Amino acid sequence: MSNQEWLSVTEAAEAMKTTSINVMMHIKRGILMGEEKNGVWQVLASSLATYLNQTKGSAPASLCKSSCGHSCKSCG
Repeated sequence: MSNQEWLSVTEAAEAMKTTSINVMMHIKRGILMGEEKNGVWQVLASSLATYLNQTKGSAPASLCKSSCGHSCKSCG
């Protein structure tokens, strides 16, 4: 996968209009493809593009706890 483009978690969070922690949770859940390189987590750019295309930039409701009320700013 070394020929693929990788983004920092911060860059992915900015693109998703969310937090770095939420990006890490997306990686953990398998929603985004990510990899730790030299102690720094990165997101596969094509994975992020696919996610943003599928969600049209909004996080699916299933990622938000029903009690959230969107105050977390990570679910949309």
